[in-house]
Amino acid sequence: MIRLLTNKITVIGYWILVIGATACSDWTDHYEADSTLLETQQQTLWENIASSANLTQFKSLLQKTGYDAVLNSTQTFTVWAPADGTYDYETLAAMNNSRLQREFVENHVARNSYPASGLVEKSLYTINEKLMHFNGNHQYVMQGIDVSKPNVNTHNGILHVLNGKIPFMANIYESLNNNDFPIDSIANYYHSFDERKLDENRSIQGPIVDGNLTWLDSVFDERNDLYSNYFAYINREDSNYTMLVPTNEAWTKAKAKIKDYYKFLPSFEAVETIDGTEMTKNTITIRDVDSLTEATVNYMLMRDLFYNNNLYDNKKLNALQTGQTLQADSLYSTLGTKIYSEDAANLFEGAIRHDKSNGAIWITDSLRMQPWHTWNPELIIQAEGSVMDAVNVSEAKRVYISSGTQNPDISGHVSKDSYLDLPPIAKGASPSAVFSLRNVRSATYSIYIVTVPGNILSNYYESKPYCFRVSLGYVDENGKNKDKDRKWCVESQFVSDPTRIDTIYLGDFTFPMSYYGTGNYFPYMRVECYIRSNFVDVYDPNLRFDCIILRPKELDTYMKEHPEYKYDQGNY
Repeated sequence: MIRLLTNKITVIGYWILVIGATACSDWTDHYEADSTLLETQQQTLWENIASSANLTQFKSLLQKTGYDAVLNSTQTFTVWAPADGTYDYETLAAMNNSRLQREFVENHVARNSYPASGLVEKSLYTINEKLMHFNGNHQYVMQGIDVSKPNVNTHNGILHVLNGKIPFMANIYESLNNNDFPIDSIANYYHSFDERKLDENRSIQGPIVDGNLTWLDSVFDERNDLYSNYFAYINREDSNYTMLVPTNEAWTKAKAKIKDYYKFLPSFEAVETIDGTEMTKNTITIRDVDSLTEATVNYMLMRDLFYNNNLYDNKKLNALQTGQTLQADSLYSTLGTKIYSEDAANLFEGAIRHDKSNGAIWITDSLRMQPWHTWNPELIIQAEGSVMDAVNVSEAKRVYISSGTQNPDISGHVSKDSYLDLPPIAKGASPSAVFSLRNVRSATYSIYIVTVPGNILSNYYESKPYCFRVSLGYVDENGKNKDKDRKWCVESQFVSDPTRIDTIYLGDFTFPMSYYGTGNYFPYMRVECYIRSNFVDVYDPNLRFDCIILRPKELDTYMKEHPEYKYDQGNY
């Protein structure tokens, strides 16, 4: 909340009782200044500053920002005014007014009175909401700057003269600008979400001037949706964050890379329902493909740049300095992405730390983020939660399982502690199911399916392998739906291992378009039990599936080259 102050005029009326002729000699005394007050106390803060020979530069900067009127009002302030010649006046005078007001003027003004008397150990907030420390005993300092002349008492507060200016420490939000580094690409994007609105209920109305309502005290609500979108409140002074900040060059490179994963089509044929071989289709039109692409790419680029320094092993970021290698088990972004040690350390390689009032920013010329951490994650599709259709099945059942109920002879673990059971509707029936594949990007995936053996719950069940075929339904580059495409499979049929929870590689496939961000539309996978008549006693027609894994090809390759590699699985 930012409060803009204007002059408030308080008119005080005196009831004067005149008793007889003796009271007449006192009539004039009521309107003369109290002789017991010092001259400075009869003047406002502004009048004292304006008349001080060693505060001419400060006076000029107050006038430039309109703060002469604020300090001439009836409200009470304490001002720590730097003396002439003790700071870089010319640099400040060249600033635009809003920045000068925020970073300099309001950095030296606080509400209420803060005298320097006896032992002082005071923490306070200045007008720009910065936490300051005012302390001393007979000799005083404000945020480390010596007070050369304390306690000039005025009509509306206290003036202290400093031997230098108070350093301004920007928070992370305020640092997203192009003042010091070439980061205006990310700054412009972030600040495009800024909103500022007058709160009329908390503001004080002034008189009508030329037919327009004025405000004596204006209160503004300021917000930015990205605070909550990323769970990173980088504007709060009482927070502690680390933010990776890409330069313009890094921003441009990252956007070009991410766009490959978010290729949207202006229109495409979507399948809404499936009932056996019957489908309900609808043509979906995206009104503005360019805007959707831009919004999605920008969001993904920013997604895992924020880290709360107070949580988990993130605390080690507080001490990490430029040139050092992060020694942490893992980092968690504010959106919950877990990045293990090797990849976490790489994020800060070559980056430069800059301390801020609520944490630190790391300026980097390259976002060293593995794509599968953020913009192209591995997708784990739970079979029991993504069934669009089931044929020749008595009931598509979700079966819950735990370590206590799982057959101890079966190794492995069923994800989310449940799996899908597809028992045949009758003897000789061949069950099949269609699964929706949500959040698929325009990328190449290595696709796996995880089967659950029949004796997962009991040793008494005769476990047999499953024999099945798979096919994909997807939209091609022309926006047309393709169904029962088996060309991508490595085999025409697959057989599971009945002795374990089995992860079966089905093949690689490149999806021509991105479904992420298009609403409730997605490609799908059809799995069909396939048992020839002379093998009915060899295979189990009762299919059981845990999940389908769509692993980015680049991650799949990296894992094969680095068998011990750890990554955050199931990040949607």
